[in-house]
Amino acid sequence: MKFLVADDHGLIREGLKLQLQALEPDAEVFEAASFEEVNAQIAAIDEVDLLLLDLGMPGGDGMRSLSQLCNRYPEMPIVVVSGAEQREVIEKAIDLGAAGYIPKSMAMNVMMNAIRLVLSGGVYLPENLLRGTPSNDESPMARAEEAPEPLTQRQVDVLCLMCEGLANKEIARELGISPHTVKIHVAAVLKALHVDNRTQATRKADRYQLCADN
Repeated sequence: MKFLVADDHGLIREGLKLQLQALEPDAEVFEAASFEEVNAQIAAIDEVDLLLLDLGMPGGDGMRSLSQLCNRYPEMPIVVVSGAEQREVIEKAIDLGAAGYIPKSMAMNVMMNAIRLVLSGGVYLPENLLRGTPSNDESPMARAEEAPEPLTQRQVDVLCLMCEGLANKEIARELGISPHTVKIHVAAVLKALHVDNRTQATRKADRYQLCADN
């Protein structure tokens, strides 16, 4: 397993690195201190299994840089690790495609539990900070969103495996097709659901119960 820890504070990178190595003793942990280094590391590493990202690093523009990374690498789970704890910031990060949001004020054991959840295919939100927030189904944006277009059975199969947190290579093995074919199906699914990334697709699939009978 390969982790990329991106933060411009060396002590934070080192602390997260030690915890990740304790979580996955055989894991390789890479580091970046700017958005330029993040892009360089992703290009150099064969496949990043998880990116822990601080939005305040130099060389980028916070949410815009997060959006670019989510769109450029839709298969790579990105967890924002940030000092910002405003509810609207957390919601925006998740809407842009982050697989989780961890405030830096959280205890390290809580952070590691959140990372375990994301690695298992889930999405982590700090519930204590979001308590009282209207659900997606209650928000005006959710009510006004475009409904999914019809999917083929194969696209439904791919979508449901995406919702389980499987990467393209794992979906390919599960369905007995090539990773390239999976990539084509994933692109078609995102287009049919009117979403930009896998996190949004998972949330929309759950909202419309697209995998209920699969």
